[in-house]
Amino acid sequence: MSLIPDDELKKPGTFNLAPMVDFLFLVVAVFAILAVTRTVLYDSDLELARTQQPINSEKTSSNEEFYYVDLGVTRDGKYKWLTESQDFIIGDPTLIKTELRKQQLNGLLPRDNQRTKVLLHIDKEAEWEAVASLILAVREAGFTIHPLYELKKGEQI
Repeated sequence: MSLIPDDELKKPGTFNLAPMVDFLFLVVAVFAILAVTRTVLYDSDLELARTQQPINSEKTSSNEEFYYVDLGVTRDGKYKWLTESQDFIIGDPTLIKTELRKQQLNGLLPRDNQRTKVLLHIDKEAEWEAVASLILAVREAGFTIHPLYELKKGEQI
């Protein structure tokens, strides 16, 4: 007969997983909140515009003129600033953001961001990461972005 009972000498055969499950639940909850917050801040209100005629001739019913900035993403992830005379390759979406702000300060774009529409021409085979980076940069500059879908000859929706 021993002074210490046998059941106290034996180590428990189970491992308590409750604290680990609680911790994992909290980690998943934090990442879910971060993802939803980023989506709400940057990825909402995207409108898909379909062009049938030149966009620059569009006016609203109140005769308010819109200014259009045409940007593009190529299939190899390069960014283009499209103008009537030539296309400018820009290496980084933050440069596009600073150029938009600079043109607004210089008076080339209106001070009211609602009067400027940024049209995004996306190559069908462009990587989503490049497209998303450009969308976020334009949104951070304070402009709304309108992705375009242009039908090619013989193509149907």
